Amino acid sequence: MRHPKPRTQRSVKSILSRPALIGLIGLMGLGLGACATGDKIPPGPCPKILVVADAAKLTRFKPGPGRDIIDVLHEEEITGFAQACEYNVDDSGAGELTVYIAPTIVSTRGPANQTDDADFEYFVAITDANKNILDKSLYPKVLPFVNSIPRVIWQKPEPHTYVLPLKAGQTGASYLVYLGMQLNRDELDYRRKNR
Repeated sequence: MRHPKPRTQRSVKSILSRPALIGLIGLMGLGLGACATGDKIPPGPCPKILVVADAAKLTRFKPGPGRDIIDVLHEEEITGFAQACEYNVDDSGAGELTVYIAPTIVSTRGPANQTDDADFEYFVAITDANKNILDKSLYPKVLPFVNSIPRVIWQKPEPHTYVLPLKAGQTGASYLVYLGMQLNRDELDYRRKNR
């Protein structure tokens, strides 16, 4: 039996816990059984997602020259992500690939924090296979330390969604996705010295 044009294929991958993955799958309404026919075609791969080593963690200090532990406002680290993708292609393989990404960030309150929250930005950048940047988006976030709890684990409840064009013969492997914390020059230098 032939698939109608266009056909949809779905893949899912996660380095998070099973509940986080189930939540993402449920959110997207993935149901491979709904596409089942006599000639199942396995879905293509999702793009590889990489956490940038120099931007995996952010340490933000209070204003001034101090760079000791007592000067830390908050620290954030990207600890994982949930990922899924969906192909919408014709019989030649040309069409679109929709990529869903939900990062997980751990935020820790520092001794210098007087506001009971942490404000920061993280980024998602998409490149081609040659690492030419096609898109970079910044996402601001404010996490509260409710009841002065010193550590918050946050996962984006609804994934970021990106629609990528596919030419015949291309798959998710034609793209790379990078996640990182947005650092200023001082924060980047500190990260590289203290990695």
